[in-house]
Amino acid sequence: MRWCAPAPLDGAARAVQRAAARLASRAALAEAIGAWRAAYGEAPWQRAAVVHDVHGAPRFDAEGAPAMALAHTIGLGGAAIAGPGASLAGIDAEPVDAPGARALRQLAERTGESSLPWSDEYWPLRLWCAKEAAVKAERVPADLLGRTLRIELVESAVGLEQRVSVRSHLGRVHRVVTTVHAGHVRAWIA
Repeated sequence: MRWCAPAPLDGAARAVQRAAARLASRAALAEAIGAWRAAYGEAPWQRAAVVHDVHGAPRFDAEGAPAMALAHTIGLGGAAIAGPGASLAGIDAEPVDAPGARALRQLAERTGESSLPWSDEYWPLRLWCAKEAAVKAERVPADLLGRTLRIELVESAVGLEQRVSVRSHLGRVHRVVTTVHAGHVRAWIA
């Protein structure tokens, strides 16, 4: 898993900032491929194009390629590639000042997820990013608002990291690492 920040675009339109973040996710993917190559060796999929499946999820266009996931938000792009033997990859990020945090807090109060032992005031975004990482790992659309995904366990924080367990809309439980770093909440499948 790798993260890349685009060049600062002070005063740029939101659409321009989002486009820069998409490019940053591609740069993060190139770094993740390099890290995978260094750890596990060369593989044909490492030069394959990235295409999108029927749900719009990115994948390598090569037989036997590992699962991968991309994330981008204003100011940050990320990529994750599943290691050998792992069948899923999921990743997400949001700025700590994301405008939807208040609505997420209200929704979590209705579902009971707000009463879990969260470590800090960024918990609504930790919740959101963890669920989004699980959705990306599942590679099929889901209801992110909580009707079909649930945070089942929130572990004690270790430094800035807090691990959570998300039960997906397909019934799988994903262990997700969440952290707050450089103005963003980040999450990835552990």
